[in-house]
Amino acid sequence: MQTNNEALLALLRGEKADFIPEVYGTMKDVVFPGERFIELGPNFDPYGTGPDAWGVLWTNQGPNPMIDGNMVAKDFRLFDDMEHWKDHVKFPPLDFMPLADIFGGMCAGMHVDPETDVVSCLLLSGQFERLNQMIGMEDALCAFYEYPDEMKEFLEAMCQYKLKCIDKAVEHLHPDVIHMHDDWGTNSNMFFSPEIWREYIKPLEARYVKRIHEAGAVYIHHSCGYITQIIPDLVEIGVDAIEPMMIQNDIDGILEQYGDKITVMGGINNQMIDMPESTEEQIRGEVRRAMDAYGHKGRYIPYYIPTREDKWLIYMDEVRKYGAEFFRK
Repeated sequence: MQTNNEALLALLRGEKADFIPEVYGTMKDVVFPGERFIELGPNFDPYGTGPDAWGVLWTNQGPNPMIDGNMVAKDFRLFDDMEHWKDHVKFPPLDFMPLADIFGGMCAGMHVDPETDVVSCLLLSGQFERLNQMIGMEDALCAFYEYPDEMKEFLEAMCQYKLKCIDKAVEHLHPDVIHMHDDWGTNSNMFFSPEIWREYIKPLEARYVKRIHEAGAVYIHHSCGYITQIIPDLVEIGVDAIEPMMIQNDIDGILEQYGDKITVMGGINNQMIDMPESTEEQIRGEVRRAMDAYGHKGRYIPYYIPTREDKWLIYMDEVRKYGAEFFRK
């Protein structure tokens, strides 16, 4: 019988797993330093505001960063003029950051055990996310049309930075997984056309895949929202897994056509689960529904982004229980 980490890595790589493990209890996401403002310790303000390594101001949404998260501070803008982005964007000095010590401290605080955990390096704020955090979503979207040359320069610079982050993570953390975030979708469609994504973002994603695979790691990409149109592209460039694959996507169609080529992490009705009135019975039923619907159609792992800890704990417990015997049914 496989261990939890062996089963999870098998599903992420498209190999046979003995059971379906629960991701949050198996994979430890160690956040690459500098991407958020989280100031813990005796003076921690659960709703405080502060800068990340880029100078973007973040406001905490609650006392538990894992659940409550944080948002760019209201009305914040790092700069206004995309034509002169180079005058304002200062990349964190990776060569001068004590990354080995930082990763070591984070792993100790998270009780990371490479023998029993799937070790992941979580790279937040992908190239498009970082831009909209700096100048706002509307101007970031308009930049594709109003400043196409400057947009390509910015995204190329971001890609070079992220590739260096990958190299540093491999050197100092030795992760099994590189887990990169860059949201591309709303609840019903993509932020931009698939053609825009293919021109500006797909070539960069292909370079991430190549670098991560050269390091012997698995690439999980995070994008909330509806992104069904570009799943064939993600398969083409070799992305190993995509999460959280919300139910708005054509998950049945994706698994039927690409279920042997990419791991779908998702399929859970997160909006129902996190409603205050949802019951334990409903949450457990939703987990079983998703696993029954998708678990035998291809590379599938249940997953969602929690916002309520009480609901999340029920979800995790049901995945562990139902997943333990799933492939024996």
